[in-house]
Amino acid sequence: MRRWSGFTAVTILIVGSLASWLRLSVAARDTLWAEDARDFLGDAVRDGPIAALFTPYAGYLHTVPRIIAGVTEQVAPVDAWAMAMAGASCVVVGGVAALVFICARDSVPWGPARVILASITVLIPHAPHEVLGNTANLHWYFLWLMPWLLLYRPRSRVGAWLLGCVTLLAALTEIQMVLFLPLLLWKWRDRRRLPVRILYLVGIGIQIATTLIAPRGASQGAPIGFVSLVDGYLINAVMTVWFSSAPAIGHLLTTFGSLSGVVLLLPFFAAAAWGWWRGSPVQRVTILTLLLGSAVLYATAVEVSPGTFYDYASLPLSDRADPWLARYGVVPSMFLLALVPLAVGASRRRHRSGVAFRAVPGAAVGSTPTPATAQTPTPTPTPTRRRRRVIVSSVVLLALLVLMLVQFSPRSTRRDDGPLWQPQVVAARTVCASEPPTHVVALAGAPASEWKVDLPCSRLDAPPGR
Repeated sequence: MRRWSGFTAVTILIVGSLASWLRLSVAARDTLWAEDARDFLGDAVRDGPIAALFTPYAGYLHTVPRIIAGVTEQVAPVDAWAMAMAGASCVVVGGVAALVFICARDSVPWGPARVILASITVLIPHAPHEVLGNTANLHWYFLWLMPWLLLYRPRSRVGAWLLGCVTLLAALTEIQMVLFLPLLLWKWRDRRRLPVRILYLVGIGIQIATTLIAPRGASQGAPIGFVSLVDGYLINAVMTVWFSSAPAIGHLLTTFGSLSGVVLLLPFFAAAAWGWWRGSPVQRVTILTLLLGSAVLYATAVEVSPGTFYDYASLPLSDRADPWLARYGVVPSMFLLALVPLAVGASRRRHRSGVAFRAVPGAAVGSTPTPATAQTPTPTPTPTRRRRRVIVSSVVLLALLVLMLVQFSPRSTRRDDGPLWQPQVVAARTVCASEPPTHVVALAGAPASEWKVDLPCSRLDAPPGR
């Protein structure tokens, strides 16, 4: 079983990394996105990869993106920086998928359901629009991973410390990890879970200290009202699962209003209810975490960085026809989709649970029930019923997989219009041919002009790291 799980996890890592790369357009792969350009690569060029590693941005540390940027700046040729950042991000996503497969074992013991659960990491429909393929948004994938890390019981001490190191890196990449603190109450006396939880606390402790020393600037936007939060959640976390195209979602909104989002949410509530009814205690804790986490993560992200485009309730009908789709809905929608394989796993657990107890005919009233024996048959399902349950479970999982696969290639991403990195490097070399080595050229990223890397001419043709 361990050998099979290890082989499957490695396969998920490889296939997940490749699938993540293939979901990106050619332009998206060669375009640096936002902080990848100005802050992560820019700081690594200016300050060096080690000093940049400890530089806070927006009130907290971004350890994994800065590690990737530092390695890219030291190892890759300048022409390949955008591709290297995108490729490394895809490998991290594949790694997260493999870790979800491993760490969901307690909540989703049935292997096929766990494979589909892990595939959500890679195949979530709305991710390529902005989140997938750049280090600026890797923190969302770590938020998706963290509940599985905290609820899992490692099988060995070595495994516990290795997962603890992953947890530390994740916590040092995203300050919102603090939202999962209540999960430490689950099995809090279990020593095998201590490495993960200790390093989780170390990570969020460092993040809290960082934000106290270098706080995030106050937002200039007005708080988003409750109705707009609900509308935004339905649009970004629920409707993007079914339709990743903004015009398609807009058509539903203008035709049926927000009720369409409520209807599309019902299957996930049904999965949660079924899983709660059939599930074990850890499965119920996981269901509650997914439901609450989905709503809280979206609301927190919007209220921390409010904007008029998130005020969906105030939008005129013309704007609702083509609504703004935010990256803040990606992880909440992953949490919702996870309810389906979790419910399937809970259902199969119920039918494969241990020894049944029933009273022996003729036993005295109030006597202790005895385990079922040959004389007192167990209520195990017949082969036909077991086969039917396997078929139903497989159909549900296949439907979820098809729903994601039909949206594998996005219609557009926010990087499709560039600016492409490699042509800029070629043009910069032409400029630098007539300039001194100290002359600085600005190489642009997306989505606006302030996201750029200032690079001295001496770096354009120098070996990596010089």
